[in-house]
Amino acid sequence: MMQFDTWRQNFITDDEKYFSSCLLDSLIYRSNPQTFSLINQILTKNLNNLFRTLMEPNLQNFPHCLFDITKDPMIRLVPVITSRSPVTKSSNEVLRFMKRHFRVQENLIINPWKIEEEITKGVKTFIFIDDFLGTGVQMEEAIIDSNLSDIIEKHIVVYAPLAAHEEGILYLQTNYPKLRITAAEKLESKSHCFFTNYFVSEQDEAKAFYIEMLKQRGINLVTGHQYGYGNLELTYAFEHAAPDNSLHALHKRNEKWSPLFNH
Repeated sequence: MMQFDTWRQNFITDDEKYFSSCLLDSLIYRSNPQTFSLINQILTKNLNNLFRTLMEPNLQNFPHCLFDITKDPMIRLVPVITSRSPVTKSSNEVLRFMKRHFRVQENLIINPWKIEEEITKGVKTFIFIDDFLGTGVQMEEAIIDSNLSDIIEKHIVVYAPLAAHEEGILYLQTNYPKLRITAAEKLESKSHCFFTNYFVSEQDEAKAFYIEMLKQRGINLVTGHQYGYGNLELTYAFEHAAPDNSLHALHKRNEKWSPLFNH
């Protein structure tokens, strides 16, 4: 509540306060219990249904095989990171949730650059875990950083974010057609585009107002990403963090601006 009150104090004029109300009205917020529900859906429904269509014997006992300490299921869970990523990346947070709250065995979690080594041990299935798929660029960076293109072609590689935007799904399906993608929640451009939905006939004016408001608070937005990374105009957040595809007003931090969510 304190973080919410502090965030509301960023908005001073009546127009700014109205804008903050629009942000809150459009906000899609996933608390930790809701995030756990999304994880449960990914494990017990999305991935389970996907693996039932494949004829791999080791996948037919999914997800129970992830909890069995007596046998290696020859499946690995992988965060969407590069060798330069900080340990605070949100995909690592989701994997921590899986270990603590779903009893997933820690030895089944590996970094992307370890995939080739695991293949020599007989592992054939790799599941990339993430909280949010926005533009698809972060997943592509992980693929390029660890040279995974050929592995995607020859092995079962799944990208399983808790939530996914349709633009990111299309981007990855176009560039990596053998990459299997499944998400517990999917967002569409038309129905999850903040300025389009709230300022139908005044989008340019509202966007200019938004940029100027943040500029006055010392936040200069990068061209091409003024309205969240990829300009997706999202107002989506988890309790643990807001994706960078969401509007910067929700998660930016400096001496003149307090965030509503961590980033």
